[in-house]
Amino acid sequence: MTTIQKDGYVFEVDLKKTIDYYKTHSLCECEYCENYYAQIKGKFPKLESFLADFGVDITKPDECMSVELDDEIQYFGIDYTVCGKVSTMGEYEIDIHDNLFFSLVITEGFASPNEQTGDYFTISVNNVFELPWVLDKPFPGRKPLKKFHACLKEKIQLQKIRQNV
Repeated sequence: MTTIQKDGYVFEVDLKKTIDYYKTHSLCECEYCENYYAQIKGKFPKLESFLADFGVDITKPDECMSVELDDEIQYFGIDYTVCGKVSTMGEYEIDIHDNLFFSLVITEGFASPNEQTGDYFTISVNNVFELPWVLDKPFPGRKPLKKFHACLKEKIQLQKIRQNV
């Protein structure tokens, strides 16, 4: 285990297991996630460096939460799994300024669906940022708002269930 200290947090991270996780875990195949995978590398170097300290591959999140705008996708939450434990929780989220402001929320255990079975925590990258549509496919158009709300409600319910377990 590697000890990492950041902004009042102390993490015990299994770097090898985390790196291996990102080599093998399944990626979402929806167009919104594919658009994220295609262009996030190098876009926010400070965020990428922060995640790499934990063995996380920025191009392979467990979950991307997004909505469509006219010709781009607005991402408002991206979740990453880290194998290990949080030894000491900080008082607040971790803030990173990297062309934009990002708020990183640390959650022990479940936050988004993932394939991790051992000890893990989640780094959730929050705050809104837009990425243009770069895929060689037609822009998918807007999801109905009802579908978005249903998806968000389901994620909140799953998180509450996991927190009570």
